[in-house]
Amino acid sequence: MNGSQHCEYSAADFRATVFENTDTRLIHVSGYGLCASAGWSLELVAANPGVVPHPESLWLELRETPPRTDRPGALTECHVEAMIEDAHAQEIVIRFRWRQGFVIPLRERADALRERVGAAR
Repeated sequence: MNGSQHCEYSAADFRATVFENTDTRLIHVSGYGLCASAGWSLELVAANPGVVPHPESLWLELRETPPRTDRPGALTECHVEAMIEDAHAQEIVIRFRWRQGFVIPLRERADALRERVGAAR
């Protein structure tokens, strides 16, 4: 852990799944960080609004808000998710203000469902 200043994150703990229909293409991004205590709030926000030089990459920044009061130290998984409408993205770039980010490939909904069924067996 980075003390109690930031949670720890790994690309392996994040998923990005595409849901398409005739009108829209939605991307569901979900994951978690390992935080020093309960009560952290995590949020994924657009990191590249406006003109995008790489439309195949959707950039999101992960923002943290620590608990307002001191809490007993117990490592806790704090979850985050976002639903984004995007017609071109092929990968998700998760950025942080304090450390190196990582890339998450997009999975089609059918692939994600097959993976869940396989894990349940």
